Amino acid sequence: MENDNISSSSSESKLPLIVGILGFALGAAGLVLGIKAKGAAQAASDEAAAAKTSVSELGAALAGKANAADVQAVRADLDKGLADVATNEKTLADQIAALQKVASAPKPTSGNGKPTNPPGPGEYAVAKGDTLGSIAKKVGLSVKALQDLNPGVNPNRMQIGQKLKTK
Repeated sequence: MENDNISSSSSESKLPLIVGILGFALGAAGLVLGIKAKGAAQAASDEAAAAKTSVSELGAALAGKANAADVQAVRADLDKGLADVATNEKTLADQIAALQKVASAPKPTSGNGKPTNPPGPGEYAVAKGDTLGSIAKKVGLSVKALQDLNPGVNPNRMQIGQKLKTK
């Protein structure tokens, strides 16, 4: 049976609360850095546009004063530089989008609204309505194998968010 009574006592660990607060703070910091990076990307884009305009003006001015081969070489170098800026701008935009996605993603909770650590490899976090049999089926083990991996777990007193070993 499951036990939905998750009470707090003075002896209970405050680690999930601390981890949750730390996760929120890191998410907020990531969002702020993402916003700053987006501003820097826009400034770089504006500078690239200004450089492109300058290249065109310079090309026109040099056309009458330098030989065609030199002008083409300078133009090729400038075009490569602009292509590199565009590539870096795209990479930065992708990284900003990834940061914003992570910052806005819902944080896992233990069923009582408190943040929890997600289960790691070889672990399963007990969810509301889970039984030892349903967990064994989900992770592809027999009930006996699951009990052998978790000898200290009472199947009648599992808590939501409790982690069970599966490997």
